[in-house]
Amino acid sequence: MKTVKLGLIGAGGIAQAHCRAIADIDGAEIIAAADVVKENVERTANRWGISKTFTDYNAMLKMAELDGVLVCTPTAVHGPPTVAALKAGKHVLCEKPMEATLKAATEMVRAAHETGKILMVALKLRYSPQVVKAKAIVDAGVLGDIYYAETVADRRRGNPGGSFIRKATAGLGASADIGVYALDTALYLMGHPKPVAVSGITSNYLSLHNTWNPALKETEVEDFGAGWVVFDNGARLVFKTCWCMNMDSLGGTIFLGTKAGLRIGVGEVRGPQEGVTIYRDEFGEPITISVPTGGSVDLFKTEDTAFVDAVREGKPSPIDPDGMLLTNVIIQGVIDSSEAGGREVEVTVPTF
Repeated sequence: MKTVKLGLIGAGGIAQAHCRAIADIDGAEIIAAADVVKENVERTANRWGISKTFTDYNAMLKMAELDGVLVCTPTAVHGPPTVAALKAGKHVLCEKPMEATLKAATEMVRAAHETGKILMVALKLRYSPQVVKAKAIVDAGVLGDIYYAETVADRRRGNPGGSFIRKATAGLGASADIGVYALDTALYLMGHPKPVAVSGITSNYLSLHNTWNPALKETEVEDFGAGWVVFDNGARLVFKTCWCMNMDSLGGTIFLGTKAGLRIGVGEVRGPQEGVTIYRDEFGEPITISVPTGGSVDLFKTEDTAFVDAVREGKPSPIDPDGMLLTNVIIQGVIDSSEAGGREVEVTVPTF
């Protein structure tokens, strides 16, 4: 079995999860790492036995033996190393979200199309037993046509602080950090319909005026976001996310179909409880079915294995970047609408 040789760009916290996962995958090895902070990359290299280190990822990308790279930089700087890696002939697994702006995310997807290389965004919840089961249910036609959905990712006191709250490093707040999990799950289960209009609201009032952590008063990004999304097939989606709120829950993630409804709860994608539940009629009576989803899985290892296998076997990206780009289209729409006082704004899906 051919060993897939990888480089790491960005040696911070999330990189450690991917290093651990790759170390546990047969036929995969991280042989080089780059980070602008020399101490960070050396610490990570020593911990995981990575042989070569760089402070300039462009120098690392000149290594002919590299098959692909893991981009684990802060959100607002996902774009440049991803595009550079793709143009250098490397496949890319980029941490979520794709990027902080629709423009930057579009450039990433365009580079993937132009080079023919894999661009996969690390949406680990795609591999959770709940989402896998829900997708099978939807694809089997159990729900019929989905005409309305709500998706939620929330925390009561969960502003992560640090680089996550800075415009220069994060670019976006809760919408991209945890909200992207909920939004991607909804779009994936709905079959990636094309969004045409969005209205939304964002704020960071609670972080700026909180009484539990003075450091969070430096928050420059949104800690709350909500949107109403209109799709070209007539379906509608309510998208809600927050790091901080004076409430126990923003609701749950549900899908209403012409034949049945479905509720899902997993990780950051909230429900009243974890799992998958179907609601439908049988012989004129309402039936509620709790669907077994099996045991837990190592999500980082599962997603990284999917990437490695695709690289080795010449498969397309396990997570289609064109579909993933729709999350940026919608989040950008929420931001633009909020800045316009909440009025509905038209959104355009880039074509390649």
